[in-house]
Amino acid sequence: MLSPVHFLLRTALVSATAFIVASATAQTDATRRLVGPSAVPTYPVPYIVPEPAQVKATLDRIKAQIADATTLKVFDSKTGQEIAVPDLANLNPNAVVDRRYGNWNFWDYTNGVVLSAFSVISDATGDASYFEYNVRFYDFIFKWKPYFEALEQKTGKRNDFSRMVHMSALDHCGSITCALIRTQLKHPDDRYRSWIDTVDTYITQKQFRLEDGTLARARPQPRSLWTDDFYMSIPFLAQRGKMTGETKYWDDAVRQVVQLSQRLFIKEKGLYDHGWSENTDGYDPRFYWGRANGWATVAMAELLSVLPENYAGRADVLRLFRQQLRSLVELQDGTGLWHNLLDKPETYLETSASAMFVYGLAKGVNEGWLSPIFAPAAITGWNGLATRVLPDGRIDGICEGTTYANDMTYYYYRGASPNTTFGGSVLYAGLEVMKLLQNPKLNLSAPQPGSVNSALHGRWTDDASKIKG
Repeated sequence: MLSPVHFLLRTALVSATAFIVASATAQTDATRRLVGPSAVPTYPVPYIVPEPAQVKATLDRIKAQIADATTLKVFDSKTGQEIAVPDLANLNPNAVVDRRYGNWNFWDYTNGVVLSAFSVISDATGDASYFEYNVRFYDFIFKWKPYFEALEQKTGKRNDFSRMVHMSALDHCGSITCALIRTQLKHPDDRYRSWIDTVDTYITQKQFRLEDGTLARARPQPRSLWTDDFYMSIPFLAQRGKMTGETKYWDDAVRQVVQLSQRLFIKEKGLYDHGWSENTDGYDPRFYWGRANGWATVAMAELLSVLPENYAGRADVLRLFRQQLRSLVELQDGTGLWHNLLDKPETYLETSASAMFVYGLAKGVNEGWLSPIFAPAAITGWNGLATRVLPDGRIDGICEGTTYANDMTYYYYRGASPNTTFGGSVLYAGLEVMKLLQNPKLNLSAPQPGSVNSALHGRWTDDASKIKG
């Protein structure tokens, strides 16, 4: 009989022998990973190519919210009773435009972005409900304008239409009259045509300019330039040239891009400074505010869309557009969005500027101004924007109105909310991304779900295709 020690030794010897024999005869599976799978990336927003119908559904939700908030009503501020008819024989000194849901019923530059977006969405999709909004809005404006003009003359007090009637800045006329031109071209109205002529006279003859013709402001310094004024002037000039066939408007628009850029575009950054003041002699502090850059992006795209390919100065506009978009892609956050101060990643991710950049990227690829390698940035940007559209159609994370300031504290702490009227750029972005997704000249390869390493790519369907210009 074996002692316990000898028994354990013999058992161990038998087991070791069996292991050696098995190891010698078993086949090694070299394809099987022994240390576990590689990490699949976790994206903060969906890293997908969306369906066009999904994008359109988002736009429809935004439109429905805007339509609900645009009551197109006037009230007696004392009694709270609606004033249904603009009776010039019985002027009510307490008449006010309904602002319970914000400024949707007003002649305002932010509404001009929405109205222009609605016009082009209607053209591209055939959805007439978008353009019908424009007709209702402008009919309300021009129905009540004579009433409020007469009311101001009677009382001597400014009212809700005074800024329209006594325009004294590009903010008061350029953006919303650009949309009015688009409306007039499809729905002619003598009232529209007359006011377009009035705005034309103001912008071309009365608006403050520097001696070289650059559109300027007398605030906050006596001779200042704002990057915002790209959009407050250039789209109007672009559409006015299209409307009249007179190239002087396009010449002025090109001049504005080039001359504003000479002072505001910072080549080292590839970005636009928010403002410039002549009395600093070129040494003003620079702040790369997102929406200011967005105004420049959209304005240049709007101008490039109407200018003939070999038009004088067009190449300069295209070069600036491309330089800015390349820099912007390099600053895009992993969510697809951009920061409120573009070069300060500690500032919040802002929606309206991000939408303008998505629009510029998608438009650039669709028109052949940019390579298809920019398409993924546009699509991921839209995916980020879509997360900002609330179930009720409001758009979150939009910076409130912002003046041209000269200190970082002001820009750092700009408020953001879902209760502004700055959402028109999201409409623009969504439409252009829909076009991108349906562009027959573009081949999009979607990333594979659950893949360790699968990227989104865009290529021309024709290998011989080249970017234009």
